[in-house]
Amino acid sequence: MVRVNFDGVLYVEALSDYVNIVTVQHKYIVYTTLKALEARLAVFPNFVRVHRSYLLNTQHIESIEDNTANLKGGYYVPIGKSYQ
Repeated sequence: MVRVNFDGVLYVEALSDYVNIVTVQHKYIVYTTLKALEARLAVFPNFVRVHRSYLLNTQHIESIEDNTANLKGGYYVPIGKSYQ
């Protein structure tokens, strides 16, 4: 079992009954739903749902172009139209 510091999380991606938690240095696959994790992260104001399949840590946004958030480390996260 590994503890993840949520300040270092770039984004969270839904993978059916799993989520992919992406940090600056690692990726973790966790058995939980995005909805359940979103509820647990409600105490952190920096996490925002930006797509049906993505939660984003706003501290790590470098820029937003069109419907895509560009993050540190060269990661790109799509922004859904209903979440804009």
